[in-house]
Amino acid sequence: MPVKSDYILEAKGISKNFGGIQALANVDFKLYRGEVHAVIGENGAGKTTMMNIIGGIIKQDKGILHFNGEKVDFNSPLEAFRRGIATIHQELTMMPHLNVMENIFLGRMQNFKISRFGFINQNKLTDSAREALGLINLSINPERSVKDLSISERQGIEIIKALSGDASIIIMDEPNSSLTDLETKQLFNIIGKLTKRGVSVVYVSHKIEEVLKIADRITVLRDGHSVGTLETKEATVTRLFSMIAGREMKESQPRKSHIADKIILKVNGLGGNGFHNISFDLFRGEILGFYGLVGSGRSELGRALFGADSIEEGTVFLDDKPFLADSPVKAIENGIAMVPEDRKELALYMNLPVISNMTISHLSRLSHLNFYIRPSLENSIINDYILLLNIKLSDPAQPVNSLSGGNQQKVILARNLMINPRIIILDEPTHGIDVGAKEEIYRLIDSLTAEGMGIIFISSEIPEIMSVSDRVAVLHEGRLAGILKREEVTEKKLIAYATGYRLQMAE
Repeated sequence: MPVKSDYILEAKGISKNFGGIQALANVDFKLYRGEVHAVIGENGAGKTTMMNIIGGIIKQDKGILHFNGEKVDFNSPLEAFRRGIATIHQELTMMPHLNVMENIFLGRMQNFKISRFGFINQNKLTDSAREALGLINLSINPERSVKDLSISERQGIEIIKALSGDASIIIMDEPNSSLTDLETKQLFNIIGKLTKRGVSVVYVSHKIEEVLKIADRITVLRDGHSVGTLETKEATVTRLFSMIAGREMKESQPRKSHIADKIILKVNGLGGNGFHNISFDLFRGEILGFYGLVGSGRSELGRALFGADSIEEGTVFLDDKPFLADSPVKAIENGIAMVPEDRKELALYMNLPVISNMTISHLSRLSHLNFYIRPSLENSIINDYILLLNIKLSDPAQPVNSLSGGNQQKVILARNLMINPRIIILDEPTHGIDVGAKEEIYRLIDSLTAEGMGIIFISSEIPEIMSVSDRVAVLHEGRLAGILKREEVTEKKLIAYATGYRLQMAE
C-alpha cells in the first residue's frame, strides 16, 4: 500500500560503497512536488552517486526509495524514466548524428510506426516534436541536426525529451557547467516553467551563488554524508560554504601582483582559425586573463599559441626571439604548457592509472636507456606533485576516471608543471570543479606567478576573471576588443567589450 506523503520522493538511509570507498553513508533526501531542490557539495561529496541511485543508474547498498508514496527499486535508467524520473547528465547523452525529433523520441519510435515493416509516420513525428518543443516555448526546427545545436539548445532538447515522457522529476547534474551567463538565464527561465507545470527539479551544482538564485531548498553533502537541508531564504554564501567545506569561509584578500618588467611573450597581428589580428604582451609573473562569449575565439587563440592549431598570420616572440609553435611538442620543448578546456577529451586518458596520466609526457626522462620505466623515480616524482597539489586519491595506480573533477584537473596541472614551464595557458581551469578545489588552484597559480611564470588565463566566468587577472583581454567575434588593467575592470565593461559595444557605452 502506498505511503501517504507530502513528498514526491523520499530517500532514507542511502549508503553506497565503491571498492572500499564510502561514497554515501546513511543519506536522507526529500523532494516536494513542484520545487527546485539543489544538492551541493565539493567534488567527491556524493552528489552524483546519490542522483545515479535515484535515476536507476546504480543501486544502493542500503536504504530505501519511495516515489509517489510507493517503495521503488529501479533496475535501469529506462525503468526510472518510464516511471517518471529523468536524469540530464553534465555530459549530455545525445545522438549528434540524428535530428532533434529523433533524439526527443529515441527509444519510443515504435509509437510512430504505420506498418509492420517499420515505416515511420514522419508527419506525426514532426507534429509531436513541435508540440513537445512548445511545452517550454523552445524555437528549434525539429528536423535540425543535433550536432549543429549549441550546448544550451541540446540541454533544452534533453528537457523536452523528459517532459514528453511525462517526467514528474527531472534531475539536472551540473546543468550549466558549459553555459554562458545568458544561456544560464535561459535555463533558469525553463526551470521556472517546469515547476509551474508541477514538475520537481533536483539541481546538482557546486556553485553557491547559482543555487541561491534558483533553488527553493538546498541540501549539502560532504564526504558522503548529509550535512543538512536549508530553506533558501535561510541560506547565505558564508553559511553554505561552511557546510560544504566544514570550515568557516575566510574573507578573500586582494591578490598581490607579481608582474615584472620583462616581456616573455609578444604577439603581433596573430590570426588563425576563429581569431584575427590579435596583439598583446605577456609579462613575467603576470596573469593575463582572456574573456569573451562563446565563439569569440578565446580557446582557439590558446590552442594556436600552444601549437595545437595553425597560425595563419602574424608573429610571436618568445623572450625577444621569433618563435612559432607548429606543434605542442615544440611548445613544450620551449617551456610553454597548456591545460585545455575539455580535460576528458583533450588531456586525460580516462581508463589509465593516475600515475600514467601524470607521467605520460615525460617517459624519456623516467626511462633507463629508453627501454623501461624506473618505477622508483616515477613514484618519487609523482608523490612530490601529489603533495604539492593536494591530489586526493587512494592509490596512484587507480584509474583517473575514479577521481573527482577537481582532482582530475590537478593531475593535468601536475603533468604540465613537470616540464618546468615559463608560460602556461589555462583554458577554463576551474570548469566543473568545486569551490574548495578552485581555491587551491587559485593559490597554486599565485605561487607560480610569484616564481616568475607567465600565465594566460582563459575563462567565461566574470567574477573569476576579475579576481584572478592582472589584466584582462576581451575578445569579440575573433578580434581583440580591448585590454583592461586590473583597476579598470568592471563587469559592465567586460560585457560591453564582449558584446561589441564601444567603451563609452560601458562608462
